Amino acid sequence: MTGMMLRRAGRLGFVLFALAAFGLFMLPWFKGDNGDVIIGLDLGYVESELPGNPNPLTQYFLEQAPLPAYVGLLLAFTVAVRRRWARIVAVVVVVLAAALTVAAAAALLTGVEDHWEPAEVRRYQLFALVTVALAVLLLAAAGTLAAGLRQVYHGFVVALLLAFTAFHLVNVAILAGQGVGETMTAAAWLPAPAYLLAAGCAVLAATGAAAAERSESAAAPAPVPQPAGRA
Repeated sequence: MTGMMLRRAGRLGFVLFALAAFGLFMLPWFKGDNGDVIIGLDLGYVESELPGNPNPLTQYFLEQAPLPAYVGLLLAFTVAVRRRWARIVAVVVVVLAAALTVAAAAALLTGVEDHWEPAEVRRYQLFALVTVALAVLLLAAAGTLAAGLRQVYHGFVVALLLAFTAFHLVNVAILAGQGVGETMTAAAWLPAPAYLLAAGCAVLAATGAAAAERSESAAAPAPVPQPAGRA
């Protein structure tokens, strides 16, 4: 398989698995005995079903679980771009992902109620700070891509997808060990392997793009030496 074919297969796989992760949040993650369901986009309703207050990591997951799927779907269109105009578009898309993350942080802050305890308010402020930190990382990644440091950018995307995989898997496992675990469906687990497979496809696309560039450089004709001018 040529480098160009690897690149195309990796990019297509990345998009498909990112779409799959996004779509899984629209499926029921919890089903009650009375027929009520909670989809992945509405995990905030799960908190009231937990015994006691959830730990900060799980509470943050219940608030922001779909955010990695949104970010991953946007980043799927930015990997292994080659032409100058495509790279410009990719940079704009990464900045859009950062703006989406900032909007998610703002939503956390605006959701704070006046009657909340100070500890709860500080917890949500910390959640917003973590989300803004992700936005800063995305902006830094956009800068590396704009500067032509594609290998660095690809490494960032793969690392981020692996972090999304661990974040999702750990928190779903925690929820499965709680009282709501009995009503959990298989759909709740599936975004984690989708993120992981998307990371693998990103590696494949980046490897193919690098191989294609090496092949094109090797096939380029050597410059013809110019004859020396007469004195």
